[in-house]
Amino acid sequence: MTIFRKLIFWVPALSCAGLIFFLSSQSQLPQVGPQFENKDKVEHFIAYTTLWFCILLPLRYGHRLSLTSSILLAILLTSAYGATDEFHQRYVPNRTCDVTDWMADTFGGFIAGSAYWVYESHRRSKAHR
Repeated sequence: MTIFRKLIFWVPALSCAGLIFFLSSQSQLPQVGPQFENKDKVEHFIAYTTLWFCILLPLRYGHRLSLTSSILLAILLTSAYGATDEFHQRYVPNRTCDVTDWMADTFGGFIAGSAYWVYESHRRSKAHR
């Protein structure tokens, strides 16, 4: 696979990371949908679950890493990006650096990785029958 084709696999991950960065750079976000306690944690979880899947694609199919390596590296990269994004928010007016937001980010990646592991394990066991 050419380097260009490998780079193409990173477009969704970079787009998702860019969108997260753009939203976290806003002093105030529009409130969409019903409001409930810890809604921001749910939003972090969903955003970083999505980012995890976008990071998994190039690792698994562009760089052809093993299932275990791609899942773990995607979780690590998702968590690291969440940490840097929270640090970045320290410098955005009306925003804060919140460890619990980072935990929701990391949990989103972990749950996505766990779900994908179960899916692949089930799919492979069916193929061997």
